[in-house]
Amino acid sequence: MPFCGWGYTVEDAGRPEQLDHQLASVADAGYTHAEINPQDWDVFHGAKLVRENLDRFAPIATRYRDRLRYAMHGPFHINLFHLEEIERGERVLRAGVEVAAALGASVMVYHPGYRLKPPAQAGTPMQVLLEREREVLRRVADAGAPHGVEIAIETMLPYGEWTYYYAVWPEQLARQVEAIDHPGVGVCIDFGHLYQFARWYGFDVVEGAGLLAPWTNHFHVQDLFGITTADEDVAETGAGDLHLPPGWGEIPFDEIFMAVDFPRSPIFNVELWGTRFLPHRAAILDDIKRLARLGDQSLALAAV
Repeated sequence: MPFCGWGYTVEDAGRPEQLDHQLASVADAGYTHAEINPQDWDVFHGAKLVRENLDRFAPIATRYRDRLRYAMHGPFHINLFHLEEIERGERVLRAGVEVAAALGASVMVYHPGYRLKPPAQAGTPMQVLLEREREVLRRVADAGAPHGVEIAIETMLPYGEWTYYYAVWPEQLARQVEAIDHPGVGVCIDFGHLYQFARWYGFDVVEGAGLLAPWTNHFHVQDLFGITTADEDVAETGAGDLHLPPGWGEIPFDEIFMAVDFPRSPIFNVELWGTRFLPHRAAILDDIKRLARLGDQSLALAAV
């Protein structure tokens, strides 16, 4: 199998009983993995890990380890391009690795650095910021290696306070991961983000996925309509980062998976917001398995 499993992102709103319910629902539907987001667990205080709060949630994940393996979304509110705060950011990421290790997660998703709003960092070369990020991520990946935790740099959206993300460009994100040159660092393709980049900046989404594929160790599979907005996401009009099940938007998933192979065997993980799509979890699993088989079909056709 070209993928190491089928994942579903769960959201618990900081409630242990909700985490328990969602993990049971995902496991019962036949998923092999769950991506856990600990942002509401109150486990990161002042760049330190609050173990008492981690201990409220980690045993719940442990209870399902006979049925599920895990990925984890890392800390959200850091920016390794903010050089005055980079040491604190590294400590937060290291705390994130500790949480991932406690959960038994194989990958931790990381949001890449972004330039601060002008006039901050005026005259600071981009290469300096990229190199500082590389240095930190190598050390964090070293810390994760004994626990089997890899880092996955996510394709991110360039709007709001984030004035410039290098990761909007597939070739730049691929180049950064290649320069990091660490077996524990890869790419998380968020297909919704990638498609919005492609529509907004005018590149081909299939080619973009192909550029990132050699480095990809995790997926955020979600659908949308490619309408970028700096305002509120609105499903009714199709605007924004909607996180819909595949097939509910217009991303050409069939074309992508017919054309692109992913040699690092990422978790085929769907990232949907909230609990409203849980009733569709079985149908979603069937669809991502269908998408995963398209690559095999394309190889068979090429051999004819």
